[in-house]
Amino acid sequence: MIAIFDLDYTLTRRGTWGRFVWRSVRMRPWLWVPLLAETLRDQIAYKRGKRPRGAVKRSMMRWSLLRRSRSELQAMAEDFARKEVEEGLRPGAVAALDYHRSRGDDILIASAAVDLVAEPIARALGVTHLVCTRMAWDGEHLLEEFATANCYGEAKREAVMNYMSERGWRGRDSVFYTDSRADFPMIGLAGRTIVVDPKPKTRAEASALSLPIQLWADSADGFEAPT
Repeated sequence: MIAIFDLDYTLTRRGTWGRFVWRSVRMRPWLWVPLLAETLRDQIAYKRGKRPRGAVKRSMMRWSLLRRSRSELQAMAEDFARKEVEEGLRPGAVAALDYHRSRGDDILIASAAVDLVAEPIARALGVTHLVCTRMAWDGEHLLEEFATANCYGEAKREAVMNYMSERGWRGRDSVFYTDSRADFPMIGLAGRTIVVDPKPKTRAEASALSLPIQLWADSADGFEAPT
């Protein structure tokens, strides 16, 4: 079996990107106003369908990470990942990872998070397979545009499909865990989809699609092995 996990709010209790960005600027208050103003502008435009979701990431990156060297950002990301894996995982996620490891299953994290953050988290979890949004670099300098499409929605499905195809993995042999209806394009690719700790709209849509729901936030007992 192939176990595919979303990252934010599925494996982790909270989102990773915004918190990592905040960590990069929390001691630089002169950046707070332009960061918040530009992010809010792009978030509103995205909600109105006038800008792609990736534009929000770029505006956050523009006022935070672009002002740091590659080595500095990587060191920050490693520290962030270590603390996230030590303190920020959902108990049910830990149980799910342990279950699939005990079976010898291949484990893939598929996330819209950027590789700067997602890669050290995956390493800390002992996960070698990762599909995520890739940042672009010019030596030590981070570029404003991403190297890949923002790995979200249909773009995530396509990236996972290509990754699995390259390895000869079959979608019908997979189970996909996610908290978000934005990941529902994966339903046709994965053999089974399990929804984790959904918000009300996601819960309603999951119920309408007869998708199983598990609660991982409070206890490892919330994980149930897929059948």
